Amino acid sequence: MKAARQLQEVQTNWNGPDRNMHNALVFNRRLWSIFMSAAEENDNPNSLEVRQNIANIGIFVLTRTIEIQMDPDPAKLKSLIEINCNIAAGLSGRS
Repeated sequence: MKAARQLQEVQTNWNGPDRNMHNALVFNRRLWSIFMSAAEENDNPNSLEVRQNIANIGIFVLTRTIEIQMDPDPAKLKSLIEINCNIAAGLSGRS
């Protein structure tokens, strides 16, 4: 939820490509790098399908992050915010 909140704050208070945007994107990228690394671990208890889905979502997130950095637009943050909120809800059992 922290990543989603940071991205939402950037979108709501859009000032163009500023330090807040950079920090939110870096935090989100690190978070998704951790998810993707965990998904590829041999001792990961999730099914191969779940692990592949996490990896695919992670690739989308990282690609979208690069797109936002190259062509900043607050509308592009929406998909990252929604993904993070949905993942957080699932992990907390609220899905």
